[in-house]
Amino acid sequence: MVRVFNHWFSPRKAAYFFAEETVLVLALLAGASLGPVAAQATSAVGGPPVYPAVLRAALASVFFAGALYLGDLYDLHAAVRDRADGRRLLRAIGVAAIAIALADVALDLFLPGWMLHRSLVLAAAGGAFGVIAARVLMPAVVGSPTRVVFLGTGARARDLARAMEREADGLYRAVGFVKPDRSVAPPAVSPQAILPGALYEVARRERAQIVVVAMEDRREGLPIDDLLTLRTRGRRVVDDVGFAEATLQRIPLSLVRPSSLIFDDGFRVSRGTRTSKRVLDLALSLLMLVAAAPLMLGTALAIWLSDGRPIFYSQERTGRSGRTYRMWKFRTMRRDAEKMGAVWATEEDPRVLSVGRFLRRARLDELPQLWNVLRGDMSLVGPRPERPVFLSELKARYPLFTLRELVKPGLTGWAQLKYGYGSTMEEQARKLEYDLYYIKNASLFLDLVCLLATAKVVLLGKGAK
Repeated sequence: MVRVFNHWFSPRKAAYFFAEETVLVLALLAGASLGPVAAQATSAVGGPPVYPAVLRAALASVFFAGALYLGDLYDLHAAVRDRADGRRLLRAIGVAAIAIALADVALDLFLPGWMLHRSLVLAAAGGAFGVIAARVLMPAVVGSPTRVVFLGTGARARDLARAMEREADGLYRAVGFVKPDRSVAPPAVSPQAILPGALYEVARRERAQIVVVAMEDRREGLPIDDLLTLRTRGRRVVDDVGFAEATLQRIPLSLVRPSSLIFDDGFRVSRGTRTSKRVLDLALSLLMLVAAAPLMLGTALAIWLSDGRPIFYSQERTGRSGRTYRMWKFRTMRRDAEKMGAVWATEEDPRVLSVGRFLRRARLDELPQLWNVLRGDMSLVGPRPERPVFLSELKARYPLFTLRELVKPGLTGWAQLKYGYGSTMEEQARKLEYDLYYIKNASLFLDLVCLLATAKVVLLGKGAK
């Protein structure tokens, strides 16, 4: 894994996507440049022969990349599963073809003669061929999983290995576990998974590329000589918390030791990052409020016709540094929704109005929070704002919840995108793991990643409650 602007990426995954985009653009360019069609386009535009074909290929590649992204085909797990029947890939190609056709019609209205129909059809056909070819060759580009040996046989090593193989896009494989020399605790992994021998010999024999130190207690005997030898022989040696952060893109609470947070280079948001986030918040929230004004008016009318007043609903939430503020939303529940006290929303919550279910699914109920962003109470990206009545209980059970107050709460966020809504203490703990990753690695780049992912979620209507 490599770190880019405080966010972890897999270089092999990036290499595959770069290779796919290269194949896609070349295929689009070939399709858009075929035969007399290109010559006809050149005479119409009056430019060099390659110029119109390049523009058509660039336009079509944007639609193909967007369709693949919306279809979750840039998730390697989804891409591998789709290789069996190809339905998701075929849907993405169909969406891209329709988008290209609509663009063709629209461009013809504004730039007559610039975009020739037959040439664009050939570009789309070339793009479809390029995408299919790249997906067929995906295993060869991505390669075999990285082999990982865990130093430790307890619950820390076992749970991290399971999470790695479940969540890390199939890029890693646990080849076994090594028992520390002075460990007396019964192992939590199966006896067959424990590899005999010294750590260096095991790593060499199993051709391990990464050694993860995941001991329950490092007083069990850290094999310093073996670890130093592995480092000097080209193997990567990492601790369990850092490995989990890089591969899972969350910080598991079960692995966190106080020292890993005290001495870690993170959980500090620079003044430059705060300033750039605030500029982005002001610009986008103001633009979105203006653009969404007619939609907000229609939403208010729908609520009034369905259940009368009030149209808006406000709650006290906790923001940065523990300060409270009033957060505004469109009302989606009955007026007496909390007559028995505050409770978390659940799937198919009976308190939600019929029109409210649609508003939640379309995320329209969240639009008034743009006012909170403009005021500075919230940011576009950050941890989900919690109510003080829930927060005191969460902090008592999970003290690391206090770290969420280092940044402003957000309209969207890393935890909301990666895990969704949490309606139990256990689910809130899992969301906290993603929040810790975001807070530790907060940057403008990670905010842009979250905003792009949020646009996909809103378009596809995923994860609403």
